[in-house]
Amino acid sequence: MYADEAYYTTEYGGKMVPSADFGRLARRAGRIMDSVTLNKLRFAFPTEEYDVTAVKDCMCELVEFLYQIEQYNASAMQSVGVAAQSDGTVKGKVISSISSGSESVSYSVGGNIGTSVSEAAKSEAALMQSAGTMIRTSLSGVRDANGVFLLYAGIPYPGKRGAV
Repeated sequence: MYADEAYYTTEYGGKMVPSADFGRLARRAGRIMDSVTLNKLRFAFPTEEYDVTAVKDCMCELVEFLYQIEQYNASAMQSVGVAAQSDGTVKGKVISSISSGSESVSYSVGGNIGTSVSEAAKSEAALMQSAGTMIRTSLSGVRDANGVFLLYAGIPYPGKRGAV
């Protein structure tokens, strides 16, 4: 993990992710960050304070994003059902509004809210694309302990074990 829960709550100011979920989501966020940075964080973690803070903040942002996706999926599962059409076909439905006085429930059939969270929740590929964009935005210009940009994908890489 590149940022712990103490950093998340005090330095980053995070309040969204419950303590019970933070460790699990932080481990996943770290694996995603490792994938995008080609594991540079694992063997050449930044030493400059600005760069360290950028990495930790990026992880916190990614943890919150993963948490929002989980919440979106849980909410979607509670509101999923089917609505019979007049022609006999059946379509998926999502609750769009609920009224209390005479108990009215409105459904949106086949509708979708196009947020980054809802898009990322559709598939692992969409999640990785959104997370990659988030990481590239947050870590652009950030250097590792060897002074190489974290997002540098060229070879040879200075300081990497087995580099030519």
